[in-house]
Amino acid sequence: MTDPNVSVEPASASDSDRRETRVGERQMLDLARISHAFARLVGRPGTKNFRSFDSSVDGALSRRATVEALTAEELRTAASEPTGAVADSAVDSMRLALVAEAARRTMGFELHREQLVGACALITGNAVEMETGEGKTLTGAVAAAYLAMSGRRVHVLSINDFLARRDAEWMRALYDSVGQTVGWISQSSTSEQRAHAYSGSILYASVSEVGYDVLRDRFATADTDRVRPVFDAAIVDEADAVLIDEAMAPLVLAGKVDVRALHSETSARVVGPLEDGVHFTVDADGATASFTEAGLDEVEKALGGINLYSGDNNDMLTAVNLALHAKALMRRDVHYLVNDGAIKLISASRGRVAALQRWPDGLHAAVEAKEGLTVSTQGVLLDTITIQDLALRYDHLAGMSATLVEVADDLLEFYRLPSGRIKRNQPLARVDRSAIVFDSRAEMLHAVVAEIERIHEAGQPVLVGTQSVAESEEVAHRLRAMGIAPEVLNAKNDASEAAVIARAGEFGAVTISTQISGRGTDIVLGGKNGWDRERVVALGGLAVVAVGRYPSRRLDAQLRGRSGRQGDPGNTTSFSSLEDDLVTANSPERLPRSGSPGRTRLTPRQRQSLMTSAQRIAETARLERHRSTWAFNRAIAWQRTFVLRIREEILNTRVATDTVRGAAPELIERMVSMTSVDEVVEAIRRVALFSSDEHWADHLGSLQELRDGIHLRALAGEHPIDAFHTLALAEFDGWEERMYSSVVTAAETMSARDIVEGKVPETIRRPSATWTYMISDNPLGDGMSRAARGRARRR
Repeated sequence: MTDPNVSVEPASASDSDRRETRVGERQMLDLARISHAFARLVGRPGTKNFRSFDSSVDGALSRRATVEALTAEELRTAASEPTGAVADSAVDSMRLALVAEAARRTMGFELHREQLVGACALITGNAVEMETGEGKTLTGAVAAAYLAMSGRRVHVLSINDFLARRDAEWMRALYDSVGQTVGWISQSSTSEQRAHAYSGSILYASVSEVGYDVLRDRFATADTDRVRPVFDAAIVDEADAVLIDEAMAPLVLAGKVDVRALHSETSARVVGPLEDGVHFTVDADGATASFTEAGLDEVEKALGGINLYSGDNNDMLTAVNLALHAKALMRRDVHYLVNDGAIKLISASRGRVAALQRWPDGLHAAVEAKEGLTVSTQGVLLDTITIQDLALRYDHLAGMSATLVEVADDLLEFYRLPSGRIKRNQPLARVDRSAIVFDSRAEMLHAVVAEIERIHEAGQPVLVGTQSVAESEEVAHRLRAMGIAPEVLNAKNDASEAAVIARAGEFGAVTISTQISGRGTDIVLGGKNGWDRERVVALGGLAVVAVGRYPSRRLDAQLRGRSGRQGDPGNTTSFSSLEDDLVTANSPERLPRSGSPGRTRLTPRQRQSLMTSAQRIAETARLERHRSTWAFNRAIAWQRTFVLRIREEILNTRVATDTVRGAAPELIERMVSMTSVDEVVEAIRRVALFSSDEHWADHLGSLQELRDGIHLRALAGEHPIDAFHTLALAEFDGWEERMYSSVVTAAETMSARDIVEGKVPETIRRPSATWTYMISDNPLGDGMSRAARGRARRR
C-alpha cells in the first residue's frame, strides 16, 4: 500500500513535481479505501468475506495439543478415517488439524491462522489473494492434502515445469505423512510416467502439460495408449496469470507434413532492403506496417515484375506482408530471442522464454526468415483447446495468487469463481514511494540510474524491474559504466534464475530482471541463508526500482511484492515516461515526441493521469479481447465436443461397422468373405478413427480461414462474432455424413492383406509424427484487438 506521508524522489524531480505527485497519490489512496469498503458492503467481486471459516480454523487450532500427541502411524491412520458429513461450504476442523500437524512435522512450519483460512477457502472452491511471501505454496499443499484425504483426485497447476517438480518434491513428505501419493509431470515425461503420475491422488503439473495430454489422448487409436487425466479438483497457482492472462492461448496438437512455410525466405530477401518512410510506413500505434506505392513497385520488380494483386499471387502477397511485419515491427530482444539457431518467444507477462510457443498465421516463419534461420512449419493443426476450456473441465476449481482481486470480475464472469483477500500475517512495513512519470525516456533512464547509484552507495540491495531484455541490458550497461556490477536476469539466462534471485537480498547486490512474477524463489534479506540479515534490515531491506509500468497493474504489484515480505522492511520506487510503449500504444491522446514542435511540457499530475489512463486502456483491451476470443471459441468448443463423442463411440463400440453396413452392406459382406468379422470390425474402426481425425483437422483449418478475415464483416455492418458462428455452423453441417462417406470410399480400396495387417488406405492422411505447442498472441495484436484498443480509448 502506498504511504502518502513518505516521498523520496530522485534529484531530477522538482519540489513542485514531488508535492503534486504526493497530493495526487494521497487522493487516489483515499478513494481506493472508500471503494474497497463499499465493495465489501455490497458484495462486489473480490470482496468475499472468509470469516465464515473462523469456526473451522478455531476448531483446528483447539485440537493442536491432541494431534501433536499422535505418533506418526497414529496420525497417518487418523488421516485415513472418514469424518462425519460436512457441507460443501464447510471444512472439517479435525481433518484440517491433522494436515496442519503433518505440515509442522515434515516441513518445519507452524501454519499461521491466515494460512489455515486460505486453505479453507481453497478447499471450498474460491480464488484467494495472499500477499507475496505469506506462504501460498504451503497453503495450497494443505488444501490439496485435505481434498485428497476426502477422496478427491487433485491437480495442483502451476505456470511452468520447474515449479511443478520443485513443489511436488518439496511437499512429498507432507503428503506421505497423511497417506497420500504425489507425482509430477513435465515436458520430458514419458507416457508411462504420465499415466503413473495421473493415477496418484495428487499431481503437480504445468497447466499446458495437462492440456497437451488431453490433446494426445483424443488422438489415441487404442484405449491403452491414453494417460487419462482425471478432472476432479484443481488448485491453480498464480491463478491470475493462468486463468486470465493465458486463458485464451490455444494449446495445439500438430502433425508432421512435408511442406515448409511457402515464400518466407524469398519475401524476407525482397523486403529486407526496403526503407521506412520511403517503401513502407508504420501507423501511430506501432502495430501495423503498410507498403507505399513505391514499396509495392519495388517488391513486384524484385519478384520478376509480377502483379501481387492478381488472384494467382495471393500467397505471395500474404508472405511479403508478413515479411514487412517481421522487419518493421518485431523487435529482437523485446518480442523474441535467437538461441541455438531458433526463435524463442519472450512471454510478455513473465519476461522469460515461453517454451514451446509459436506465433500464428505464418508470422513465426517470417521472423525466422528475417533472422536467416531455417524456416520451420506449424504442421497440420490436428486439434486445439484453450486453457480456459481446460480449466472449466474440473468439477472443483480454486486458485491463489498475490494479485487476484484486480481480476475478480473476470474470474466470476469466465469461471463463476468467487474470490477474496486474506489479510497479512504480519503488518506491511514496506514503503511504496510516489511514482514519477517523466516526459522523455532519456530523463527517465537518467533518474533510474541515479536512484540505483544512490541506493547502492549505502549497500542496500536493489532489485530493478525492466520491461524487456533490451531494456535490462541497457540499464546494466549504464551501471557498469559507473563502476556498478549488476546481476542481470532475463530471458537470455533464465536457467540461472534461482541462483541469481537467491543472492538478490545480499548486502550491496544489484539485480536487474524482466518481469519477475511467478519466478517462485523468495528473496531472503542478507543472502540465501539470511546470514547477513541484520545489516540489510538496518539499511531498510530490499529496494525495488521499477523501470516503466506493465500493461497490467497486477504485474506492477507483483514486482513491488518482492520487497517487504512477512513484515520485512523495504521500499519501492517507480519511474516511467510518456515515451514508453505502454503510453504510445494505449494513450487516449496522440502525443508528439518529446521536444517536437507543438509539444508542451505537461505537469506531473497530467503525466501521471496519462500513464494511468494508458494502463487502464491496456487492461480494458485485454478484457475485451478475452471476451471476444471466448465468444468465437464457443462454436468450436461445441463442435469439438460433438466430434469427440463420435470418436469415442468409434473407439469403444462397433458403431463404425454398423454405420458402414447401413450405407454399403455389400461392402461389409465382401470384406468379411476375404477375412473374418473381427478383423473387418477392427479395420473399419481404424479407418473411421483416422477419417474423423482428418475431417476434424480440415474443419479447423476452414474455421481458421474464416476467423482470419471475419473482422472485415464489421465494415458491412455485421457483428463479427454472430457472423462467425453462422458460418461455422454452416461449415460443420453434415460433418458426420461426410466423414463416414470417406470411410466407405477408403474401405472399398482395401485388400485382404490390408485388413489383416492393419494398413490404412492412402486416401486417408495420417501424420507420421505429432507434437504440441502453444500459440502465442501476436504481440502487436490483430485487427480485432486493435479495434478493442480503439474502443477502450474512446471510453
